[in-house]
Amino acid sequence: MSGLVDEAVASRFAAMFAQPGSLDQSYLLDGLQESFEELTREAEPLIAEESGFISPHPAVPRVLSRQEWATANVTSMLSLMSPLLDKMQKRMDTTPAFPGAKYGYKAALGAQLGTVLGFLSQRVLGQYDILVGHQNQVWFVGPNVVMMERRFGFLPRDFRLWIVLHELTHRSQFEANPWVRPHFLGLVNQMLESMDMDAKALADRMISSLKPAGKDGEDGTPLVFRMLQPNQLEIFNRLQAFMSVIEGHGNFVMDRVGEGRIPSQPRMSQALRGGSTMGSPMARLMAKVLGFELKKAQYVQGQLFFDAVYAAAGSAGVKAVFHSVEALPTLDEVKSPERWLSRVAP
Repeated sequence: MSGLVDEAVASRFAAMFAQPGSLDQSYLLDGLQESFEELTREAEPLIAEESGFISPHPAVPRVLSRQEWATANVTSMLSLMSPLLDKMQKRMDTTPAFPGAKYGYKAALGAQLGTVLGFLSQRVLGQYDILVGHQNQVWFVGPNVVMMERRFGFLPRDFRLWIVLHELTHRSQFEANPWVRPHFLGLVNQMLESMDMDAKALADRMISSLKPAGKDGEDGTPLVFRMLQPNQLEIFNRLQAFMSVIEGHGNFVMDRVGEGRIPSQPRMSQALRGGSTMGSPMARLMAKVLGFELKKAQYVQGQLFFDAVYAAAGSAGVKAVFHSVEALPTLDEVKSPERWLSRVAP
């Protein structure tokens, strides 16, 4: 792992900005671990039946505090960003610098990464960590789950099962299809390796990620991606298509399994679907660091794609999306499912 970011500083800032809330020591958290363990055992066979994806090992749910989630993601994020960090490290090693400058960069980048993770920890409900070292674990941020239940008046069992279905569906996508993880990480690596960025630019981008996202152009496309080279744009479009598939399929399976089993699902979906609490935390963090946001509309389009595929080709058609890299829809095919159906569907 690159030494360009001070991991200890990142962990301290992550814990500092996680801001434990009033619920952290509440009796309402009592039994939450046992609740998620029970719901995980209930949900796994339902997801396997609906999706056709069987994970080789049972999921291991873990209820975390905000601070635990934030600090646990420091290592994951540094691993994911290693291609870019290694590139920056090589540049700094060959560039004359004032004494202490490199240490200052390391500490500054660590502080910014930890701060972003700390703020994200206040909004995350659950996470399946895509990195190999955590493949059996699914994390749930206990205080945030209870806070949302109380804020919206959700039935605790319904809400928790809904979250479990969402995260375990993502886990099944990666665990039951061995090519999915290396394909995603390969796209991320290609994107990061193609970027020409110095340490100051990365620090500035992390700082700006703490501010509300705004439109840089009339079409809402961030400036950084309107300036991409053709090869970078091609990689980025493949990443967009992949994330639309992952999130769209997750929502599709979650709704199909929840129908008839979670009476309050429609109300929860209306309140939270597409919001910052239900998306992939790692995807959101990568988006913030790189300077782009995948729009809610893209996730909605992903589910519409699977609705159309299911209507035309049933469960076999839905499963065929995950047969191979070649079977994945392009971004144009996500928007026009009939094109994918004519090319791939069984």
